[in-house]
Amino acid sequence: MTKILNNHVLAADVGGTNTRMAIVTGNGDILTLLKKPTHCKNGRDEMIRFLVSFAREVIEKSNLPEEKICGMGIGFPGPLNAETGTIFNPPNLNGWDNVPLKDILEKELKMPVAIENDANAAALGEWWKGAGSGTGSLFCITLGTGVGGGMVLGGKVWHGASSIAGEIGHTTIIRDGIECTCGNTGCLEIYACSGGILKRVNDALLEEGDNGKFQPLTNLKEIDQMLIQGNEVVLKIIKETGVILGIAIANLANLLNPEVVVLFGGVTNLGANLIGPLKEEVKRRAFKKATESLRIEFSQLGDNSGILGAAKNILSRL
Repeated sequence: MTKILNNHVLAADVGGTNTRMAIVTGNGDILTLLKKPTHCKNGRDEMIRFLVSFAREVIEKSNLPEEKICGMGIGFPGPLNAETGTIFNPPNLNGWDNVPLKDILEKELKMPVAIENDANAAALGEWWKGAGSGTGSLFCITLGTGVGGGMVLGGKVWHGASSIAGEIGHTTIIRDGIECTCGNTGCLEIYACSGGILKRVNDALLEEGDNGKFQPLTNLKEIDQMLIQGNEVVLKIIKETGVILGIAIANLANLLNPEVVVLFGGVTNLGANLIGPLKEEVKRRAFKKATESLRIEFSQLGDNSGILGAAKNILSRL
């Protein structure tokens, strides 16, 4: 283990919008951190070329000799098989059906590669260095372009029988609800991801206002501004979103009884109008014993959760 602690790994957090990549030391210090828009619109091949090019750029800018970089850890949108590093057609990426990404990157970069679901990576990062440090069980919910989840038990990610454990975003929360990108209806993701919230807010504002003058909101900051201004239509949708998330977490509390649930991602910036109803709904629906031992926390690592989780994953394998 001393050898690993004295060396470094390359770590990447690949999102549908942006990719962050860094060199991370064996004890979790982040070096040479870069961020770029994810090149995913033109399909799988372009995105792979982007990841390889970005990795080489980070290594070059680190000024470290190649022998000091022991391997690469990646947090990538699921579903995927963490053991084989194969990607199974994520709902928000086109052309990624059974892609052996681990094998491809190992061949290109000439180093060991470990791939983990991005939400699992965030969970592992929070367990290692963040809000779940010192706990035995943690569930992390990522609330951004999509809604993901990951669980850490005793310092290890729980993958399940088919490597898709933790996909809370694609659990049905409303029967016969809105159609999701995964093909199901009523998924948590379609109600609680940033795009889903924007659509529901815009639909409600359009129904309430003058169709000829309505200008759709384009991001969560604009929603937050309308909350500050006291817009009741927007407030109702955000509180409803909090309730929906609260139902999902109450189910988690009763089913898995984790010590901590960590909330991570841009949607959490909607603040008390989201989190207040969320916590109330958890308390109302979950068993008292489950809520007595449960902490619901914001991420302590922020955007670095996935980077550190990806790094911890490859370090553990090495």
